[in-house]
Order: sequence, then structure tokens, then C-alpha cells
Amino acid sequence: MHGLPSLGGWSMPVHATVPESMYRARTSELVLHTRPVSAADRIRAGDLAITTVPRTVIDIAMTDDLRTGVVVADAALRSGIGRDDLWRAVHPSARGRARAAQVVDLADARSGSPAESLARVVFRELGLPVPVLQQEFVVGGRRFAVDFWFPDEGVVIEIDGRAKYTQERYLGGRDQTEVFLDEKRRHARLLTVPGVRTVLRVEWRELFDLDALAVRFRAAGLPCAIRPVRSARHPAPTPNR
Repeated sequence: MHGLPSLGGWSMPVHATVPESMYRARTSELVLHTRPVSAADRIRAGDLAITTVPRTVIDIAMTDDLRTGVVVADAALRSGIGRDDLWRAVHPSARGRARAAQVVDLADARSGSPAESLARVVFRELGLPVPVLQQEFVVGGRRFAVDFWFPDEGVVIEIDGRAKYTQERYLGGRDQTEVFLDEKRRHARLLTVPGVRTVLRVEWRELFDLDALAVRFRAAGLPCAIRPVRSARHPAPTPNR
């Protein structure tokens, strides 16, 4: 209803908030919650009463994992929702409050897409240093903003998705070949920036294979403090980017 992204799609079960008198056991299609919804947390969408964006973000943060929570929270901040609005939606006695607070603390409007939001959580899972987001470099009088910059290691990471080569908002009137060549030129120019030693391109689906990512990152000189020992929870969905 709010146009927020999801890692695995908004599928069953549906979560709904109801008065305590309407509460019943969960089913495979419906999960009911009874945390009160104040007038400030309620808006209407057509004939439906729904929670506001901040309340929705916090409810998701309290009931889902960190990856999903950060993807949704980043999107809310990008849409103009303030971080203070999210903090106000965190009820002090609600179950899951600690996870919600963690999501709000990590949320960053500078993540330009769900893939970039997911990448930040994956970097954290792997124990990478905290990167600089949307760092700008000037090459030949032109400005280039990169997704992630690790200055101590001299590593740039760009999140690559099919949309960059297929969607008109990224094509800008160019055909796919022109976009591909422009990306190659951009890559080469970034390598001429003093201090930039390596430019890595990471595809959406690679973010779900932590073992392979750790190998790539270590080879590039990024210190992975944690060795992944499990597969990612979410399957690799179709990227939004």
C-alpha cells in the first residue's frame, strides 16, 4: 500500500492489527497483532484503515529480520520520512523493540536502492569496515558518485543490477551497448583516482552467497572479520534496481 520494497515479495501470511476482542490464533494466511494503533499511527487508503509509513516500518522491523527491516527503513527515509518519525513509532514496551531500534539506527537514506540497503547489512554480517556511502570523485572535470567507498583499503564497491541496462530511467535514451560502454569507461576513470586501488562490481544475487563474497572481498584487500558459515535466509529475488 505504501510502495515499500521487499526482499522476497509481500506474500502470505498477511499481518493485521486488530482490537484484542478480535484476536484469534494465527493461520497460514493471517497473523493478528493487538498492539494499539493510535490516531497518529492510522491513515486511510481508499476503504482501508492502514498504519502510517513510520508505524509500518517499525512493525516490519519488529517481526522480520535485520535485512528486511533495513531495506524497508532505507526506502522510507528516501521517500522523505524523518528518522525522528521512525523513533517515535518505536513503542518502549513492545516486543521486538531492540530489533526495531537497531534497524532505525542503521537506516540510511543515502542507500539508493534495495540492493544497496541489503549490501550494507551483508557487509556488516561479514565484519567489513563501515564504508562511505555515495562518495564523489572528480575525474577530468566530471563527478562520479560510487555506491560504497572503503578509503583505508582503497576499494570501491558498485552494486550492479539488470535494471541499469534495461530500464529507461537508467538508459536515458541510450541503448544497452552504449550503457555498457559508458560503465566500462566509468570503471576505468575511477581507477585513475589517487587512492582508488580496486573497483568491485557486485551483482544482486551475489549478496546471497556470503562465502563467495568473502573470498572476493579478501582478494581485493577488504578485511572480513567474520567467516560466514551458513547460507543466506532469503532466496535471490528479482532486483528492484
